Amino acid sequence: MSRIVANAPAAPVSMLGRVLALLDSVAAAGPLGRGELAAATGLPPATVNRIVASLLAERLLAEDAGVLRLGLRLFELGTVAGQAGVTLLDVAGPYLVDLHGAFGCTAQLAVLDGDAVVYLLKVGSPRQRRLETRVAGRFPPHCTGAGKALLAFGALEAVDGVLARLPLAARTRATITDRPRLLADLRATRRRGYAVDRGEFQDGMTGVAAPVRAAGRPLAAVTLAGPTEVFDVPRAAHALRLVAQLIEGRLGGAGSGR
Repeated sequence: MSRIVANAPAAPVSMLGRVLALLDSVAAAGPLGRGELAAATGLPPATVNRIVASLLAERLLAEDAGVLRLGLRLFELGTVAGQAGVTLLDVAGPYLVDLHGAFGCTAQLAVLDGDAVVYLLKVGSPRQRRLETRVAGRFPPHCTGAGKALLAFGALEAVDGVLARLPLAARTRATITDRPRLLADLRATRRRGYAVDRGEFQDGMTGVAAPVRAAGRPLAAVTLAGPTEVFDVPRAAHALRLVAQLIEGRLGGAGSGR
């Protein structure tokens, strides 16, 4: 049975848009058959077959027993992009490992890309309660600690633009879906220097995030998240703000206002 819903989205018009729609669908849903891919993108099967043939030839997709997955060339390109000098990932990675070891909680590094939070690193343990995020996943900023930290310390006009476009959908009963309440929460985040997600993204999980800044603007956010009943918000916030400062110093762009 197909995993794709019957009501397909409007098909992208440009060739580049079609290619990206195919790649995004495989990245989001995992391995897909060609019929599922056509349903996911709204593209005609003949168009999907033609584009897939080109992507297979360029190793951007791979196919095994009629199932498509992302190709090795995408990994190669991403690796090259991430190795252009000392990167944020290089600097932040060891600190996330230390945070995870000290707190026994999931430690993450995230950035704001357009209107979504994208997680670049995630350090956790299979013994922990599963946090419903994933590396390279895109998530709404209004209900995540990382997203609220990045919005709170960003330029006001950029924040206004994101909030104007973003549907404040509820993920849990605790999600803030009212714009004035969210703006008040962002102001409080800016005053105290860190964001708190109190079960707004996932029931039973609390998260804290602090911004990593360059030239006074948020470059990324470091986060800790764990079960609400045992999570120590003040201790986590203190550690994250310290780690954020250390990362800023290593990158040569120490933030302001601390």
